Amino acid sequence: MNRKLMLTLVLTAVLTGSNLMFASATYAATDTDLPDGTYTMDLETMASSFSSSSLDDSTEVVDEDTYEDSESVDNLDPALVEEASQLLEYSDQMAPLLEYEKKAWTAYYKNDYVTSSNRKQEYLLVTNTIIPNYKKFLTGIRQIKPVNPELAKMHAKYIKGATIEMEAFVLFQKYVSKTKLNDDILNKSNAKLDVGGDLLLQFDKEMEAYISKFLPAQ
Repeated sequence: MNRKLMLTLVLTAVLTGSNLMFASATYAATDTDLPDGTYTMDLETMASSFSSSSLDDSTEVVDEDTYEDSESVDNLDPALVEEASQLLEYSDQMAPLLEYEKKAWTAYYKNDYVTSSNRKQEYLLVTNTIIPNYKKFLTGIRQIKPVNPELAKMHAKYIKGATIEMEAFVLFQKYVSKTKLNDDILNKSNAKLDVGGDLLLQFDKEMEAYISKFLPAQ
């Protein structure tokens, strides 16, 4: 069996068998006609972006006569396998925390508009659901310390983006806490969502590029 194919199959099995669920941020710029940000978190298994192409290679008919015993898992690059294991560990730490993030955003989008009739409901949502869940999420990801330098750098960007989004939620809480809605506060909140969302988009792109290093060149 081709050694490159063996490496691809092993790493694909390692990664697709994990809880590799990073926040695939589909962030849109704030619509000024809407009294809220337009940020959605689509939680997907990022490994799916490469598993299909990798597994397509596995359907290749391999002549058993060309198989060499030396071309075994034991001969895989140990450094690459270790790096894949570090990615797996990172994804396993992130996966349960993303549920808190999802709950926060679900509550944030319960209403499309903030009006005088639903302002109190929005205040209760941000106070009792959005901020508490996002705080748990942010606290959790701050405790994750990837040993791999590349992962650590990307994770730091994730934390920075999430921290700015937390600041946006606090501003949004202030916005809906008063009977008279102050659009200046809302604009500041949405501006922070823009900045935080951009950082998370950068994280997603960098993570996709990072995962691709485990695949053979197309």
